[in-house]
Amino acid sequence: MITDFDDKQLDLDPDNVSGVDLDNEFIKAKTFLQKSSVFTGDNLYDHLTEVLNQILAERPENVIDFFEEYSRKVKEKRFQPMTDHLEDIYVSPLRYCLARKILPFLRPAPPDEASTVDPEDVETADMSTNDMLQLLYYFEQCGVGLPREEMFAIMLSMRVLAKKAQLAAIRFWGKIYGTYKNYIILETELKEEEIMKKIEAIESEKEAEEQRIMDEKEALEAQQKLDDLANQEVGGEDVPVSKIPRQLPPAPLNLFEEVPECPPELPGTGVNKKTYFVCNEVGDEWIPLPDLIPIQIRVARLICKSFTGNLEQEIITYPEFQGTEKDLLRAQIARISAGSQISPLGFYTFGEGGGGEEEEAEAEEAPTGGEQKTTYNENKRYEPPPIRDLTDGSMSFWVHHTLYILPQGRTSWWNPYPSSGGAGGEEEGEGGEEEEPEKPQGPHLEPETGPPLLTPLSEDASVEAVPPWSVRVSSSLLQDYAIAIVRSNIWPGAYCFSTQGKLFQNVYLGNGLKYIAYNFSPRPLPPVEQEYPLGPEIMEMMDPTGAEEEAWRIAHLPVEKPVKVMGEGEEGEEEQPEEEEEEDDE
Repeated sequence: MITDFDDKQLDLDPDNVSGVDLDNEFIKAKTFLQKSSVFTGDNLYDHLTEVLNQILAERPENVIDFFEEYSRKVKEKRFQPMTDHLEDIYVSPLRYCLARKILPFLRPAPPDEASTVDPEDVETADMSTNDMLQLLYYFEQCGVGLPREEMFAIMLSMRVLAKKAQLAAIRFWGKIYGTYKNYIILETELKEEEIMKKIEAIESEKEAEEQRIMDEKEALEAQQKLDDLANQEVGGEDVPVSKIPRQLPPAPLNLFEEVPECPPELPGTGVNKKTYFVCNEVGDEWIPLPDLIPIQIRVARLICKSFTGNLEQEIITYPEFQGTEKDLLRAQIARISAGSQISPLGFYTFGEGGGGEEEEAEAEEAPTGGEQKTTYNENKRYEPPPIRDLTDGSMSFWVHHTLYILPQGRTSWWNPYPSSGGAGGEEEGEGGEEEEPEKPQGPHLEPETGPPLLTPLSEDASVEAVPPWSVRVSSSLLQDYAIAIVRSNIWPGAYCFSTQGKLFQNVYLGNGLKYIAYNFSPRPLPPVEQEYPLGPEIMEMMDPTGAEEEAWRIAHLPVEKPVKVMGEGEEGEEEQPEEEEEEDDE
């Protein structure tokens, strides 16, 4: 293995090597072979060792002819360029799973199936307003936001969902943090066809429920007739009356009438105007949240419950909440949207948005019938106010563009006791007048009202001397590029920014709970109702002693009437009736 070794350097005598220290010379030779190269860092000793090991492992024929090839392969295996990181960088399991979830979003969308519908007539959600990286740029100036990778992945998944669910509009609503998992929330609007399908399904379920109730009522009436007929047969003349079991009195009637429950608002209206999709992590399947019923909003206002991240988690609270965590999440989203979604003054208008004279006149007209307007359009002639007005502490240049939720749990008030007068009573005729006494009318209720749409924030009420809103500017040095930032103090985590142009956005990043000035106090249990009036007949008393019983007996003995003695006075009294009789005869 050692060639071109100079024996003269060691002063060795080939014939006599007994006086040479071979161990020392072996170490010197090995040290020379292990000298590393200044270019690659390898040494000849390790290279030869690997080459010999590979040759001995494969044991090829005529190895001398392929020795240089083996040496080249060993060198190629050792070579690793600085730009190659495929085998060196460690990828954690969480990052690997996230990469596998995001990978399908990066692939091009499959071609659409052949359809006879004109592509121009197919309405799809406008994704031009959902540039999440642009929004993240402004969110960073506000001091809020999500990681850039997560925002980019959300934008990709929004594009897939908008095409899969055939949505009319889609928007990133925000993120609610839970104890175990978080919720990423999207706010969408369904197309009219999908809304009509949901309404038809609700009506069919309602008709089926009414039919079931009618069938049960008819079955009870038939059973009652059979029982009456059986009682008549048992009570015939041939059977002695003494052996007939005594007929039980009729069951008492429950005259208490509960207040009818408010019906939910139809899909596409009120609190159910928008449809929300949620998922726990980017890449998971988007799950639509159910529609709301009024009692869920009313109970959500009375409880304080943190989210866990499991949509099917049972909600154990008092008052009892009807539903699981997905229903509570939907109720909190509706409350947050109604209280914290704002826009600059003039961005929306009640007209068509064109700015014509006729449209402006229609916008100024008051709604008929005392009803409030529930729809608005984007003002095409909107001129953004200056930054000094947007950052004014009076909050007069910001308005609410989401309907207020009434205490009833709806955006429009529903009368539980509708009056029978008016046109409805006249149509009933005489038959309707006779049926009125059978069903008495309920008490007269004043309709609930709330602030109308596009109400300025200056009219919002404070909570325990805490202002409902805080406003600031992103930069006091660069006024030309600064943005206005509004933060809600009632719903911590709700933010809104507005540039000096026509761009603004609402976002919520919080735990989904409302601000409470003091510690939360659960609602107390209702007092126990009295089943009957209190009185001496049902009150518990001490048993009387023997002396008390004897005294009571003596006090209640019958009193003997005294014997009257006939005297002169009595005779005179007896003669008076005779004189009266004579006067009657005359």
